[in-house]
Amino acid sequence: MQIPTLRRGRADILQARLQRARNEGYARGFGEARLFKLAVGKDFERHQALDWLGAAIDDGRIELETQHALERETDAWDMSCRIAFFVGII
Repeated sequence: MQIPTLRRGRADILQARLQRARNEGYARGFGEARLFKLAVGKDFERHQALDWLGAAIDDGRIELETQHALERETDAWDMSCRIAFFVGII
């Protein structure tokens, strides 16, 4: 007798991983935006925001690389983080 299992296809697993990366990117981006606004205030220059975001992105990418994330996951996280950050500082 075989025990039924719920096997997911590779495409399903990849989609789930990408969605998780996006969600984590959005959360990180909004969190960094909140911290940025608290630290710098409303009157900031563009380069300050870009520097802050660049540091957050670098840290996040390093963290994902240590977790052996796929390049597509890292890219999904990166773009989501950037979007959330810029929406969050407006």
